Amino acid sequence: MSKLLFQPPVSRYPMNPDHIYLHSKSGSKLQVMYMNRNARYTIIFSHGNAEDIYLVQTYLQSYFLKKVSINAIVYEYTGYGEANGKIPADSSLYDDIETVYLYLTENMSISPKNIILYGRSIGSGPSCYLAEKHEVAGLILHSPLMSALRVVLNLRWTLPFDKFPNIDRVPNINCPIFIIHGRRDEIVPFYHAIELHANSKLKYPPYYVDGAGHNNIEKFAPDYLERIN
Repeated sequence: MSKLLFQPPVSRYPMNPDHIYLHSKSGSKLQVMYMNRNARYTIIFSHGNAEDIYLVQTYLQSYFLKKVSINAIVYEYTGYGEANGKIPADSSLYDDIETVYLYLTENMSISPKNIILYGRSIGSGPSCYLAEKHEVAGLILHSPLMSALRVVLNLRWTLPFDKFPNIDRVPNINCPIFIIHGRRDEIVPFYHAIELHANSKLKYPPYYVDGAGHNNIEKFAPDYLERIN
């Protein structure tokens, strides 16, 4: 199951001295990059499968942060990139994002009311987990999944061994949830977004992008950054 869920890219970069290294509850050395723009809000980015912190950092600096005035923190999942530790698992991703959240709230004294979570694809799993457990200002889900097994099976109920049961968590999340999904998503079926939005407690108007697949939403959404703002 883990091999199907997690496909970390080959580490292509040396250790970056500008990055922060935290000790995750899962026992790994967690690689973190904080981009401070002296903004009111801070986003915790949880990236997709087969991506790493460097791809997200480049994306943020070359595109996202040019239009969105926000502080951003990205972190590497256990077993990805330079984040050493055991083989990636859903539990380790939960520990990783909680480590980042506690670093922001306890070490950097950032109010939970000023923290927004952004989970892309598989990153929707740890993002929903944290939003259910801790106070945050908002949750953005980009191409999210209802649960891991539901990506390949149209299940009515969540099985005990299923991973990232987001569909069971969104009814308990006490912050607005903004869902972005391509209508032609070839990896996570579009109906996942429909169901997640329908079951969310605090709904924010979703953004369903015509013509977009799983990895190219920005290409088909010229007002993507305006919507984020």
